[in-house]
Amino acid sequence: MDNLITGILSGAVFLTFVVGLAESIGEPPFMIIVALVAIMMLVDLVQSVRKGFSKDQDSDND
Repeated sequence: MDNLITGILSGAVFLTFVVGLAESIGEPPFMIIVALVAIMMLVDLVQSVRKGFSKDQDSDND
């Protein structure tokens, strides 16, 4: 559960910063890079949360 809370909070702060930065810079190549990094961050967040939940369920079954 800690993975979920900290992941969402840190992801929101990160996305707010980089999207604002991309908007202020306004260059398409930088916007593409920001979009790709944001997608990679979200995929990693989902994988980490799934791994954390499966680990929690395994420890509850013991």
